[in-house]
Amino acid sequence: MAHLVRPWQVRYVNDAGRRVPKSTPGAKKVRERAAKWYGQGLPNTPPAKRVPLATDRAAAQRMLDEMVRKLEKGHAGLPDRDASRRPLSEFLAELQSDLTLGLGGKGGKRRRVPSEDQVKLVMRRLRNLTDGCGFACPADLNAAAPARLAKYLQARVGKSRKEDGLSPQTADFYLAAARRLARWLSRRSPVLADLFDGLPGFDPNNDRRHARREISPVELGRLLDTTLNSTRIARRLTGRDRYFLYLVAFSTGYRAGELSKLQPESFDLDAEPPMVTLPARYAKNKKAARQPLPPGVADLLRDYLQSKPAGESVWPGTWSVKPVKLLRRDLAEADVPYVVETPDGFRYADFHALRHSYVSALAASGVSGKELQELARHGDLRLTLGTYTHTRAGALGDAVARLAVPGLVAVSPFATMSRRELEGALAGMLAAFASLLSPPAPVARPVARTRATSGDSRGPSETGRGSKASA
Repeated sequence: MAHLVRPWQVRYVNDAGRRVPKSTPGAKKVRERAAKWYGQGLPNTPPAKRVPLATDRAAAQRMLDEMVRKLEKGHAGLPDRDASRRPLSEFLAELQSDLTLGLGGKGGKRRRVPSEDQVKLVMRRLRNLTDGCGFACPADLNAAAPARLAKYLQARVGKSRKEDGLSPQTADFYLAAARRLARWLSRRSPVLADLFDGLPGFDPNNDRRHARREISPVELGRLLDTTLNSTRIARRLTGRDRYFLYLVAFSTGYRAGELSKLQPESFDLDAEPPMVTLPARYAKNKKAARQPLPPGVADLLRDYLQSKPAGESVWPGTWSVKPVKLLRRDLAEADVPYVVETPDGFRYADFHALRHSYVSALAASGVSGKELQELARHGDLRLTLGTYTHTRAGALGDAVARLAVPGLVAVSPFATMSRRELEGALAGMLAAFASLLSPPAPVARPVARTRATSGDSRGPSETGRGSKASA
């Protein structure tokens, strides 16, 4: 049974009566009652667990009774009429305040305060969800709530984007927001914390509505050349500005929102290697980033950054809100398709595809998995390899060409070589044939030295023979 306790506490003081560590020379041990009353034996808690209440006994007793009442109702599943009558919109306002402070999640040692945009996105999903399912108060989150939520999400997934539909990935985000709401409400009203945990999720990997593709090196080169020569100004950015924007995006893997925060001071072009630094407050994962730059890109940036004012964004404006609009027109002018159809569906070349192309190009160059994960700034290598790395058909063909198939006889030593190895071998053979067929260079014959003795024109050999004969 729940009851009040006022436990004994031990502390150590010096001669002046101030609290000091136990190891302090001359410290005296003092044993006294705690200033606060504690509640012990609460329902659904360990028997020895104590909860601090108040210094006044009467106030502590009232707090204990209220705490027991709430715990017993929540444990028994009985509705709390006061909480059930409150509109759900009031709870959502409190949840938004908690999310802003970083208090609305599961918790944990590595918990970070979400950004303002993340909080707004979660709250927009929750309001759409509660309005669409007809959840007006906590009492509506009962045993029938999971079925109503499942019907709502499945109906929206079956529609197109123009019809206010959802992709499977976004539907999964809605489901995660609903589970967050249930967990948060369970501590304030008679709502089960695992109310929506039994709902099956969606499969975004096999049904992505907007899957990105790699922009090939040829397409990227055409895009950069066309943009550099463009005389059109888009979102306050000239063609030269957009050229360096796309070039830095591909060379560093920074996202559009991160690129919009870069200043001339962010570029350390004299470092070895050259670096681009992004403060933690602007990074998506809230960690400071230092991305190396290819030396050739650093050389091109020197003249460009000299004209940019210090302390201001290198690429100012609102282009980062919808960066696909900026890139899509440049892609059309460069004759690079924005969307291509593949056996797995349509693949899009939006602004984030430059980041995919950055990771894919690093993987194609032979970068190790750990280095690839660090450069991509991912917490999980599976995300880097599974989503951001796009293998090329030529590389796959070279890999399969090395496959030793039992029962097949190699007609030549070159049968198991890849195309790249064959080209290298052919170049070496041509160089060897060229050296064999070219005429040998004439060899210069040494000129015999003459003796310094006047009147003697014999060579050294003749002089030696003459000397030996005379001897």
